[in-house]
Amino acid sequence: MNSGDDVLGALRNLKTHIKDRRPSRHKPITLLWAIGRLAAEQERTEDHLVGWQTFRDEVGPLLRDFGLPDSSVTPQYPFWHLRSSGLWDVEGIETRGSTPTPSQLTAAGARAGFSKDAADVLRRSLARAEAVGLICSTHLPDVDREALLERVGLAGYASASGELPGRDGSVPRRRHTSFRPDRDSRLVREIKKMYRHVCQVCGERVETRDGHYSEAAHIRGLGRPHRGPDQLSNLLCLCPNHHIEFDKFAIYIEEDWTVRRNSTGAVAHELKLHAGHVIDQDHIRYHRALCGRG
Repeated sequence: MNSGDDVLGALRNLKTHIKDRRPSRHKPITLLWAIGRLAAEQERTEDHLVGWQTFRDEVGPLLRDFGLPDSSVTPQYPFWHLRSSGLWDVEGIETRGSTPTPSQLTAAGARAGFSKDAADVLRRSLARAEAVGLICSTHLPDVDREALLERVGLAGYASASGELPGRDGSVPRRRHTSFRPDRDSRLVREIKKMYRHVCQVCGERVETRDGHYSEAAHIRGLGRPHRGPDQLSNLLCLCPNHHIEFDKFAIYIEEDWTVRRNSTGAVAHELKLHAGHVIDQDHIRYHRALCGRG
């Protein structure tokens, strides 16, 4: 399974235990945790499997806090049964037969995690964004996304803008009350002037006492983990409402520039485009992946 399409297909078709007509959250929560560990790697390593005791200590509390309210906290089940996804390896213990008990996993020194091929795919920024968006939208629609992603080290994927970069971030910073990306104010002025403050989504202009108001929205956010470029090809001119909706994945843009509602997939608007504004489709695709529409 060494292509992004293979990994996304496996995630989309993930089989979960059904109880009282509700799918268990154990497997998708575990997969987000494992993606978070990959994203946190300081350098690429071939040994990305995690020992059972570490897995139990880290995944158990996540299943308790984000699993179904009446679901038992049984980290041994995703540890073992994620093998059926084709994305997951278990080593150190015989993989045939019934689910081993926690004591058996401890005694065997069992380890588990993404297969090498799946891990290689999920180290790529676009594939990781697609995977996180798909898991949240398809398997965990009723979970507090922001809280869960923060717990597993993927907080930046909760919005299109991402987390603000720290001192080692790739975006230049200026010291204010906190560190934030230092945007090129010339580009902000240019995109607003180009569209005369008209929102590219709804076509409306917000009127104020002193004139009109709009916001420059990055399609692929400057913050971690997106690290998008501060370029005109990565900017939209939006009204405040549609800026928030775009940033929080309520709307997304198709390749043909239709704007759709993420909750229904229904076409809401046609994106307004100025002849001098060339938008990079790769950024549009990245945002669409975060919406779970990759």
